[in-house]
Parts: sequence; structure tokens; C-alpha cells
Amino acid sequence: MDNPFSMEVDSGNVTQNPENMETSETAEDIKKKKTKATTSDVWRYFTKLGPGDDGIDRAQCDGCKQKFKAGGKQYGTSSLKRHLDRCVKIDFEDIGQTLIEMQNKMGALKIDNYVLREMFAAFVIDCDVPFSIVDNKKFRNWIKYISPTLGLITRNTLKEDVLKIYTREKEKLKSTLVAIPNRICLTFDLWTSITTEGYLCLTSHFVNFKLEIAK
Repeated sequence: MDNPFSMEVDSGNVTQNPENMETSETAEDIKKKKTKATTSDVWRYFTKLGPGDDGIDRAQCDGCKQKFKAGGKQYGTSSLKRHLDRCVKIDFEDIGQTLIEMQNKMGALKIDNYVLREMFAAFVIDCDVPFSIVDNKKFRNWIKYISPTLGLITRNTLKEDVLKIYTREKEKLKSTLVAIPNRICLTFDLWTSITTEGYLCLTSHFVNFKLEIAK
């Protein structure tokens, strides 16, 4: 009876049969495919907590610390992605700056859709750009040229992203004002935007815990 796992002895050296080596490599390839981990961008913003008492894996948002059932075929990461669209505790713009610095050191870096949307919304706010810019044909063609696979958002999505930044910054301001140990001095200024809309700008001046003048 032939043995497929044969070995040849030549001048005292043991050499594996090529047929056996091929079988071994194939098995190793199969093992790598089975153990290859799949990752998602959402795990940049969540911490894996492992299984709970019910044996189901949990994950915690790094921003608001809310916990979710996640992982496996039953739950996946869909609920985590939906939460990221609503969470106001994660500052994607700051994360984007960190990624830019990493990119300068490491070379090409994968585009994170959440960071991309946050940074674009921050640009719209800072430059007073109308939401309709995403409908501009020239703008959309420019984006497609930069990255043909990049998904283009709608003006409603852009509006939601801007409101999320507003809500987050408002909560930060409230926390800062509540923690002020003394009185606040208020000053105001009137100005007009490039779209001819009038604004009243209110600025608070105070001395913080480090005895520094802040506003």
C-alpha cells in the first residue's frame, strides 16, 4: 500500500516528498484564511468588553461610554455604526488631525468615513458654506476625481452632521460655564456674514482655576 506521506533519505539528509510539502502548504493557507480577522472602522471608537453574563459580546463607546451588544453573526457592527451617527461625545475632527499626523509619518492611510464627514462639516461651519454645496455638479465631480469610491453625502446628512457638532460644542460650553469659580463679564458685537445675515456675537470673559483670563 502506497503511503502519500513518504520521506526520502539521501546521503544522511532527510528530505520531505514534494507532494507532502504541497499538502502542508495548502493546509497552512487554509488555516490562515480561517483565522484572518475582519475589522471595521467603528472599532476605532469602541472598546471590546468581551462576553457578558449571557455569553454575548459587548462593546463600549469611547465617547459617551454607552454599552452595546456587538460582534458575531447575530449582532455585527450595524448598531455601533448607527450610534456613531448620533453620538455627540466623539470629536471626529480631533481624531482626523491625529490621523493626518499619522499619515505624514506612515504614508498612505485608509479614509475614515466618520472623520471625513466631521471634518467636512467643520469646514462648512468655519467658512459659512451653504448645505447646497454637496449638490453642486463641479464639487461632486471633484470629489469623485479624488476618490471614485468615496460616498457622497446629501444636504440632509450634512445638516445632521453640523447639528451634531453644534450640540457637542454647546455641551462643552455649558460644562465650562458651570465650572467657573467666579463672575463672568459679557461683551457683545454685531456682524454680518458673507450671506448678508446679521449676527449678535456674545463673548464671556472670566478667570479660571489657574488664575488665567479666559473667554
